[in-house]
Amino acid sequence: MTPYASGKRWTIYNGDALDWLASVPDDEADVCVTDSPYSINTKSDGDGKLNPWADYCNAALWYTTWIRDVRRVLRPHGALFACLNWRSQVPFQKAACDAKWPIESMLVWDKRWIGPGGSRGLRPAYEQVALWLRERGQVHDRGLADVQPFPWSGTKPTGHPAEKPVPLLQWCIRSVTTDTDRLVIDPFMGSARTGVAALSLGHRFAGCDMDEAWCEKSARWLADAEAGGVQSSMFTARESA
Repeated sequence: MTPYASGKRWTIYNGDALDWLASVPDDEADVCVTDSPYSINTKSDGDGKLNPWADYCNAALWYTTWIRDVRRVLRPHGALFACLNWRSQVPFQKAACDAKWPIESMLVWDKRWIGPGGSRGLRPAYEQVALWLRERGQVHDRGLADVQPFPWSGTKPTGHPAEKPVPLLQWCIRSVTTDTDRLVIDPFMGSARTGVAALSLGHRFAGCDMDEAWCEKSARWLADAEAGGVQSSMFTARESA
């Protein structure tokens, strides 16, 4: 796949994530931090002829495909972080089983903010991030807990609806790396916050997105981050305990 834009330490592609991953060589990357589409409740709502369980099975099949490919492109010490919520946890678990790559840990991201919810249930104040590790991968600070606070709100700085805070993404990368100049990838990069986080920590970045408009914006943001426009900012284990 031909790069859409690049800098000295980053390259982005405009296209289908599965096509891009298929073009990446084995054992190429060190860390993948991504927020894939959740693909839940796209075919039925449980009130019609279709059982909504089919939605979960279809989503799990798609998750399995890209999770297997990410594992292939990660080096033996590599790690995958994937954002999800309680609705998508079931297909993610099935995908992990089908890919024969079990989830190692589940991070609970405390957003320190109560988001919008339905008219009857509890309002959400957290999201989840699943962690997979290759055979030699590990979380280097054994004092890190699986609940971490990163304040967030409904106002997204870039305007992307699925944007995640850079400090959260930095925390993920830092938890499984002890040096710099590693290759961080994101096959569903959106507004390239993973890339901004990676560059701010001294790593390289490669990402892909289907939306050309976001690729165009991301190219500008990554160029700015490479030039030093984004400073490293994250909670330490002690500060977030």
